[in-house]
Amino acid sequence: MQLEFIRDAVSKKWRIETTTEPGEKCQGKVEIRGEKIVYPESIATGSSSFHKLDDDIDLSVCNLVFKTAATIGRKATEETEFYTMHINCSPAQLSHFSDGKESKIGGEWNSSVFWSASDMASSIKVGAGETFSGIVIHMSKKFLQSALGDLALPAIDANGQSIEAANRHLYNISGNKADRTLVDQKHIISRSMYSTTCEKKRELVQEILGLDGKVSTTERLLIKANILKLLALFIKRISSKNLNNEKYARFSDATKIFEVKKLIDKVAPFEHISLTYLAKEAAICKTKLKTKFKEIVGKTVYQYYLDVKMEKAKTMLEDGPVPISDLAYELGFKSISHFSQAFKKHYGVSPKSVGLRA
Repeated sequence: MQLEFIRDAVSKKWRIETTTEPGEKCQGKVEIRGEKIVYPESIATGSSSFHKLDDDIDLSVCNLVFKTAATIGRKATEETEFYTMHINCSPAQLSHFSDGKESKIGGEWNSSVFWSASDMASSIKVGAGETFSGIVIHMSKKFLQSALGDLALPAIDANGQSIEAANRHLYNISGNKADRTLVDQKHIISRSMYSTTCEKKRELVQEILGLDGKVSTTERLLIKANILKLLALFIKRISSKNLNNEKYARFSDATKIFEVKKLIDKVAPFEHISLTYLAKEAAICKTKLKTKFKEIVGKTVYQYYLDVKMEKAKTMLEDGPVPISDLAYELGFKSISHFSQAFKKHYGVSPKSVGLRA
């Protein structure tokens, strides 16, 4: 059985289409009635509610045990009209499908946040006897852009208290790449929702999961505050993850560049080495090698390569009389004139004059 949630682009109202596989018996019809999502007992037992908090935020809350295997999905829109933040709190891992890929989300120690744009369909597969628990927040693109512009921070917490000053650090985020990631990226999965470092998220989610039936105007305000704080904490988490990834990437790049530098120090004094060879040895593309080498070492690959050769040549000339032809050959130059020109350009004097002074 497949349950597909579809949002009308004009009215912004949701409907549910129920389809079955060939030969599969229809167990009933799932419907949205006011602030309830009604499941026939032949399909699932438990509670499931729907709340239109305002024109920009819709919320679904699910605590269901399915009696029959089902795929619960959201149909893609033609354009990015809204974004979905699905926080899956199911006790066992469930299979999630999006962009043609399967991911395992949920589980007691691995509850997950799945973020996606509306123009990408997504679905979750629930087996007979399995529990599907979580909240699904749909927010308009306009709302998201507005929230990010104001650091996504609510004025009050779930208890109606101000979160200015002392409490503000709990939700502090910076306007960085994470903001653009939420708007531009089609989907993100953030796991370990219930880790010890995410206890605040758990409290916010549990407050929302406790909703059942019609909510008052005051409760709507508190729910919106929780949603804004969850959004802020989610941005903070992916910001931290992006920063750690960037730090690792910088460390990895630096390690490879120093490997190249060490290789040049070892090989350049005695033979010619190409950029292609260096890139292959360091497992890095030539373009990145040139850019990162200049950034980390302060010189281009060729400049450093030539410095090593010239330093070796100067040392050999100062150690004793050496025929220029032998020196040019030993250092890997194509001709004596090529070596002499490079040496004079580097030190301002000819190699012969250094040899004479020695």
